[in-house]
Amino acid sequence: MDRAKRKGIYLFKPFGFEVRINPSWFFLAFLIAWSLAVGYFPYTHHGLTVLEYWLMGIAGAIGLFFSIIFHELSHSLVGRRYNLPITGIQLFIFGGIAEMHHEPANAKTEFLMALAGPVSSVFLGICFYLLAILGKSMHWPVGVNAVLSYLFYINIALAIFNLLPGFPLDGGRIFRSILWGWKKDFKWATRVASAWGQGMGWILIIYGIFLILRGGLISGIWLCLIGFFLKNAAQAAYQNFMLQEAFHGEKISKYTKTNLVTVTEDISLQDLVDHYFHKYYYKLYPVVSTHDLLGYISSEEIKTIPKDQWPNLRVKEVMKPCPPELLIDASSSVTKALRKMVEQKLGRLIVLDQGQLYGIISLSDIRHIMAFKMDFHS
Repeated sequence: MDRAKRKGIYLFKPFGFEVRINPSWFFLAFLIAWSLAVGYFPYTHHGLTVLEYWLMGIAGAIGLFFSIIFHELSHSLVGRRYNLPITGIQLFIFGGIAEMHHEPANAKTEFLMALAGPVSSVFLGICFYLLAILGKSMHWPVGVNAVLSYLFYINIALAIFNLLPGFPLDGGRIFRSILWGWKKDFKWATRVASAWGQGMGWILIIYGIFLILRGGLISGIWLCLIGFFLKNAAQAAYQNFMLQEAFHGEKISKYTKTNLVTVTEDISLQDLVDHYFHKYYYKLYPVVSTHDLLGYISSEEIKTIPKDQWPNLRVKEVMKPCPPELLIDASSSVTKALRKMVEQKLGRLIVLDQGQLYGIISLSDIRHIMAFKMDFHS
């Protein structure tokens, strides 16, 4: 599956880390450019033209874009230094995230990795501050100096905000690493840091509502949105941790349906519909010859074909080959299977054992088991 379909739009790959952008970020970029062009820069620098303000707004948004990438790259490089696999960097409406497939191995790694982001933002802010001073002494255009000053302030603000002790912000991860190192109990540290994160989220929401009531509509709405994001992210991070705890060390072979229903390539679509879809009510059937997997056929393929053609068409004429994203080995972990289905937006995976068809595992089955286990472990 291509990168854009998998996790957003692929941009580039600095230091081996894929940077992808969620389409929601374009809305944020426009909103930032607009607010700078019609609000911030006209307020701080009078007497410029509308075009100049818009050019400054666009430049400020681009500068913030690369500042966020620099921030996340710092996390990623420190993670790599301590052998923590980082799959890439994702930019979305509320900023960016360095994507990890598992948690750091120890408190020191988490502390240093989390601290790297705010430190890099402060460093970048200082660089922009020095450039702004140089620009004034060299009589650079007013617009250039204004953008440099803005990027200084926004990077310092980014560092301060990320240092708030609300998990999963950098400050929340630093807080968790300190608790982890103190008590030597990762689960307890995660639970406490997550609770703090949810609390910080509620504080931002309440303060945002207060600003709205006082007339600060835009600022209030943004604080409410960030608060909801932080609260939900803290909850999701803890649930993800509990999921990994519940399925720790377990392979998907334990939960795979091995008594699966398969079809052969020579039956007609009419027989397939009458004797399989209307009998078992599965959405997907592996197509096999003996034990060899030839491909699959699903209700999506059938629905695109007129009913009067079903008696004359064979499964082999309609079936599709199994792409790599639809397959998984029986020795894979449950968390890997779940992550793959969520990322690829799939409802089920075909499980292979040494290249042979083993069974099918579905997202609904994993979620059912996950709900039971998390309830049992809570």
